[in-house]
Formats: sequence, C-alpha cells, structure tokens
Amino acid sequence: MSVVAARGFLASGVWSAIKGSGKPDLSLIVSERGASAAGVFTRNLFRAAPVLESVRRLAESGGRAQAFVAVSGNSNSLTGGAGIRDSLAVSRETARLLGIPLRHVLIASTGTMGRRLPVDRVKRGLKKAVKSLGSAPANGLAAARAIMTTDTVPKQSVAEFKAGSVTCHVGGCAKGVGMVSPSMATILVFLTTDAEIPAGPLRKSLQEAVAGTFNRITVDGQMSTNDTAFIMANGAAGAAPLSGTGLKGFKAALGGVCRELASGLVRDGEGASRTFRVMVMRARTATEADLAARAIADSALVKTMFYGRQPNWGRIAQALGACGAVFDPARVIVRVGGLVAIRGGMAVEPKFAMLTRLADPEVAVTIDLAAGRGNAEILTCDLTEKYIRINAGYLS
Repeated sequence: MSVVAARGFLASGVWSAIKGSGKPDLSLIVSERGASAAGVFTRNLFRAAPVLESVRRLAESGGRAQAFVAVSGNSNSLTGGAGIRDSLAVSRETARLLGIPLRHVLIASTGTMGRRLPVDRVKRGLKKAVKSLGSAPANGLAAARAIMTTDTVPKQSVAEFKAGSVTCHVGGCAKGVGMVSPSMATILVFLTTDAEIPAGPLRKSLQEAVAGTFNRITVDGQMSTNDTAFIMANGAAGAAPLSGTGLKGFKAALGGVCRELASGLVRDGEGASRTFRVMVMRARTATEADLAARAIADSALVKTMFYGRQPNWGRIAQALGACGAVFDPARVIVRVGGLVAIRGGMAVEPKFAMLTRLADPEVAVTIDLAAGRGNAEILTCDLTEKYIRINAGYLS
C-alpha cells in the first residue's frame, strides 16, 4: 500500500505529456490534514530548482507541508531563474487546486537535465492528478510508477509500530537506479506516517534513516543534482505525540522502510545482473572504513569482474590499496562469498566453490584491515553492457 498505508494520505499518478512514451510522469501525494514535514537533499552544488524551492519552503513553514508533487522525465535542473519560476508555477497551481498554502507544497523532479519544464502540460496533468486522488493500494502504486525514469519496477514499502495502544504506519515509495551515489543519489523518496511527530524530531529521524540506508548504496558513483527524500507526519492515527519508546518504534519502522527501498534501488540498478555488499571491518577509523568500502563498490573494474563472474582478486586489491586508508597489506584478509580470496598480501587460488558463489544474486565481500575498530558497509551492483546502452541513449 506504500504511501497510502498511513491514515489520512491520498495519492495519484498520471500522464501529463512530459514523457513522449505515454507512461505516467506526474505523482501527487497529499495529506488530508496539515502535517509536520522534513526533507534531505543532494549535496551537489548544482542543485536543481525544485530542490532549492523545497529547502526554502521547509524553512519558511517551520517544517510543515500537506502535499508532495513530483514530475519525471524532466529534472528542471541547469535551468537558472526560469527553472525557479517554473517550479513556482507548478507549486502555485498545486496549492490552488488543493486549497492549501503555497508554502505547504513540496516539489521534486527527475529526468533529463537542462530543459525547461513544460508548465502548461504539467498544470493540465495536475487537474487530472487531483481528480484521481485516493487511498486505495492502486493509488499508492500509481504514485510510485509516476516517479520512475529508467527504473524497471516500482519500489514501495510499509511498516507498522505501536505508539502506546495505537498502531501507527510508515509508508514509502522511491525511484532511482542510475546516477546513484551518496550523498544522496539520483533518487526521489516519499515517506508518510500517521503518527504525530514534531518537525524537529521528524527531521532528525529522517536524517538518521537516510544516513544508514540511502547514503549506504551506490550504483555508478555519480551524485545527482535532484536527490530528495521527503516525509510527512499527520497524526491521523490518533496517538499522542511520539516520545520515548513510541519514537524509538517509529525510528525502527522508518529505518526498515528506507532499508527496503534502498535495497530495491540497487537490485534494479541500471543494467544490473547482481548485487554485492562490501563490508570493511577493523579499519583505523570509520572514515577510513568508508573510504575503502566506497573505493571497491565504485570501482568499474570490480563491478565488471562480478558481472563476468571472474575471480580476478587483483581488482579488489588495487581499489583497496589506492583508497587512502592506512593498513598493512600483509595483515589484510579479503573474503568473497565467505571464502578467502586474499591473505598475507597474496591472492588465494580460487576453487570451484568460489566460482559458484560469484554467480549468487548477492555476493558478500568482507575485508578485514586489522588496523583498528572502524567499520563500514556499502551495497552496490555490477556493471554491464546494458548500463552503457541505457546512458548512451538517455535523453527522455
């Protein structure tokens, strides 16, 4: 049921003629009442117009919102002042149709860069989207489909938790399978909860959830200009404002939803045939563990090795040795699929069992640097010819 699993939320997804394919390209998620809201955004300096506008509105409203509107097929990035005006025009029309303040409309976009948003078409689409709003599972699915670009399947997740005697819900949908690398990725994430949570704790909870999930994945090591994760909390479940164990339960549920969505993005990575999880242990610091994990996860040579199912351990070693972390190669142990691949500075001759592990849908790469107490983990995918074909022809 995705974003409509939480009480008091409506959703829709329609075609507004942004995409020439006729596939849905306009997503609308609305709370039936005012809600606390928070967002996490790309750190790319070339922030797109919708990111700039949403950051400003969250500050202006003091962390309140009532609608998320997202378009796919056009990122409205690298469009200058005209892009800001286009975002404002779409937001104003959304606010007018829903009868809510402009500052309570948060906006996101994804797709081709450097093109003006077709505002008139989006406005016509918004009228259809408002008329199509509903709380059925099909409405949540339509909203999830309408944010897809090169995704092959929609990503949705739902979790429940208890606030006293009241059952509350967290729902979410996400997109983004290319130009994916923290912080964040070319992803859009929309989250809802019917719990009552003030803006401050909600913002902190979202930041923590994103840090442990969406910022721990990579597909191709590239950071987008449009990355956005939003959450609204409308209190429609009827529980008291969360604190103590209730807030802990919410954070656990939110983390679970984000983790499932993030994993789904990597599994659907552009052209991917399998995923691999890089776990670095006992680095000097957590920062150095992260450097090592990302160097391996983003290495094109390592990615193509996994695609070809070839036990070429030198590719892991070269990425690890050049990452900037300090360690003694003679003490390092690298395991692939649970079996030792590198020990004592030397590659271990692969056996048949290793070749079998390389064909698994998800392969674990565990690296013990024996240098300290720092740990890090990154989920990524392999690199195939299909990734090149998708991105060589991507202008829609």
